Amino acid sequence: MLISVLTHLGAAFFSEGRAHPDSDYQILEFAQYKAGGETDLTLPWEFFETIRPALQPALALMVHERVADGDPFKTSLVLRFISAALGLFSAWLLCLYAFRWLSDDRLRFALVALIGTFWMLPWFHVRFSSEGWAASLLAISIVCVCAACEPTRRHQWWLAVLGGATLGVSFYLRFPVAFAILGIGLWVLVVARPGVYVLGSLAIGFLLAVFLNVVVDHWFYGEWVFTPWNYFIANIVEGRAAEFGVDPWWYYGEKLLLLLVPPVSPLLLAAVVAAFVLRPRHMLTWVGVCFLIGHSLVGHKETRFLVPLIMPLLVLVVLGAESLGEQFKARARSAGRRVVRNILMAVFLVMNTAALLYVSLTPAHQEAVIHKWIYETASHQPLTVFTWGKHPYYDGTGMVSFYRSPNAQFEAIDLTVGVAPTLRDSDQPIYVFLPFLDAPALLQAQCPTLDLVSSAVPEWIRGWDVSERLSSLRIWSMYRCGKDASS
Repeated sequence: MLISVLTHLGAAFFSEGRAHPDSDYQILEFAQYKAGGETDLTLPWEFFETIRPALQPALALMVHERVADGDPFKTSLVLRFISAALGLFSAWLLCLYAFRWLSDDRLRFALVALIGTFWMLPWFHVRFSSEGWAASLLAISIVCVCAACEPTRRHQWWLAVLGGATLGVSFYLRFPVAFAILGIGLWVLVVARPGVYVLGSLAIGFLLAVFLNVVVDHWFYGEWVFTPWNYFIANIVEGRAAEFGVDPWWYYGEKLLLLLVPPVSPLLLAAVVAAFVLRPRHMLTWVGVCFLIGHSLVGHKETRFLVPLIMPLLVLVVLGAESLGEQFKARARSAGRRVVRNILMAVFLVMNTAALLYVSLTPAHQEAVIHKWIYETASHQPLTVFTWGKHPYYDGTGMVSFYRSPNAQFEAIDLTVGVAPTLRDSDQPIYVFLPFLDAPALLQAQCPTLDLVSSAVPEWIRGWDVSERLSSLRIWSMYRCGKDASS
């Protein structure tokens, strides 16, 4: 648990930047729009179709204006820490509740180890993204609904209302979570059958969450809209989502083999399938099957869409392992199988630990390093950045406005001429943005002094790059170009 807390804190502090453009364009840019005063703002088509809920933009705007004093990087930092706290709470709530589903203490320890150290959890828990928050709230709702359906549980109605409300918020954060909600609903009706009292409380909580989100959407868009219906019409009926690519039905199986730490991932997936087959009445079986089938039937697929299912899958891995152990108890104790098991566990630990350290201690996206340097430098005095072939705030989709400073200006360099005319007319050193690590020969020839002032690659890593392999990578860098040594 201490490892889990430390890695989440590390990721919240170090893992700057977005994991996907939607986090910017459909959350932070929405918040920037509502804050006003930005003329160079890129809003995606989803804004004009009113298909994105406003809950997260509203939270981002509140933090931006009332906590971070308008500093976008303080805003992002606070949002990452809030997200990390929510993720930690949801993960350990689900883990500790799942103890009642396991009879073997060794497997309880295995579940704690998985939840505490699995490499993906800090990475998506600290993201202020729809997938990350939907994952956390889905885990909380699973515990609340399961507890509410226990016949001997006290305060069933309160737990049912809370479970319905968290399901409603999770749905509004990420509409395709409806597949997991369908699984929970079917389990409640077919397996648990708790009675009208609990069913009514679940419905009240869910409808209350939907109503509050409709009110927030009205505040944001300035009119009454029902974003889930608009989302369904645009992406499913009109097929707008399919315009971004269509993948085969087995896409998510292939991605899970990569996410669950190869070469051990086939065994972990086998344990999940075993849980599906051997524990057909378990709620997580209904959630996992409905989620995977539903997403597999939708043409447009992305790896990040799996994020809400990761924590239930980790629990299912251990449930499946226990079920398989009961089926093959004698064989599992053989010396040869123990050796193979220990080797696979060692491989998993090494690869998982390496990935865990990487996601906990490095930026999520290199652009955050350059954006932060520009913002902090421009906060002291007006700054002009000369761009070499690429604008640091334009990603091919649109212009990112949330992280830009009003004191920073950008001028494109004529690559056939270079910076010589600009440097000649300037009394001060100039700053040049490059979309790669090493400065080109023309820039080196024109700048008597050329210093790297910011890069996504730390200086100590560059010192190890004796073969200069990093020079061929498109790693963003900011250089300071001066006329002579005295400048």
